[in-house]
Order: sequence, then C-alpha cells, then structure tokens
Amino acid sequence: MYKIKEIKLKNFNFFYGERSLDFDRKHILLYGENGSGKSSIYWALYTFFQSVFKHDVRQVQKYFLPTT
Repeated sequence: MYKIKEIKLKNFNFFYGERSLDFDRKHILLYGENGSGKSSIYWALYTFFQSVFKHDVRQVQKYFLPTT
C-alpha cells in the first residue's frame, strides 16, 4: 500500500511560494483559524488525484497562481 509522506505546494490557492508539509506520520490533524489554508490542502490533494483523469492541462493549471 502506498502512503503520502510529503506534500509540496507551490503557488496553490492560499499557499504563495513553495511550502512543504510533512505527512509521514500515523495520524494527521489539520486545524487552524478560518483562512489559514486547511481547505487549500484538501483541494491540492483533490486536484492531484483528479488530474489523472484530465486530458487538458489547462483544466489543472487553473487552480494554480501564475508565477511572475
């Protein structure tokens, strides 16, 4: 069985720049104030898993902030 050990987010929704999240633990609890990025982590995972079924790259890239 596979396990997600780390997530690296770069310019994704709430996370500007590059952020690394360590998931190499038995249990993970995400908590924080409103607007702290909890849903962005969920959407990052969702987008990753759903991107397998997308044939058009633009359908995935629309979730990322442009790099300037």
